[in-house]
Amino acid sequence: MSRNLMIPVLASAVFIPSLTNADTITVCANGCDYTSINDAIDASSNGDVIQLAAETYFEGEQIDTDGKAITLRGVVNKAGEPASVLDGASDHRVLRCNSDETDATSFENLVIQNGSDDVGGGMFNEGSSPILTNCTFTNNSADEDGGGMYNLESSSPALTRCTF
Repeated sequence: MSRNLMIPVLASAVFIPSLTNADTITVCANGCDYTSINDAIDASSNGDVIQLAAETYFEGEQIDTDGKAITLRGVVNKAGEPASVLDGASDHRVLRCNSDETDATSFENLVIQNGSDDVGGGMFNEGSSPILTNCTFTNNSADEDGGGMYNLESSSPALTRCTF
């Protein structure tokens, strides 16, 4: 006598945790992880958020994301307006993306002011297309083109609720 035995087969899913752990890195004048935005960028990894306080930041040089897929996020006031200010002191460009940044690099809730350069005093993008949300460009200048922002070589940043 022959019996057909049914042996249950258990299927198990193997879950592999993400190998990237996004960190939040804080920047402010006192009591944060860093006092310099550029130092925080240097220490960051793809996916990290650099959280700025409601302060005015004078870096002394342009802020460059170095091709990293990070978020540079400021805070807003009660009216929803950016309260984190990146200031070029009328001495240098404020922001630069020229290392193939994509929409994985973003800037949120920032005032970009008093930038100055030949082109793109506020922000210069070369071959890069970051996302900017709720950013205000004010009092930026350029000797040639793009006082607020200059885009070169297929740069196409996505701007949402930004004012110039």
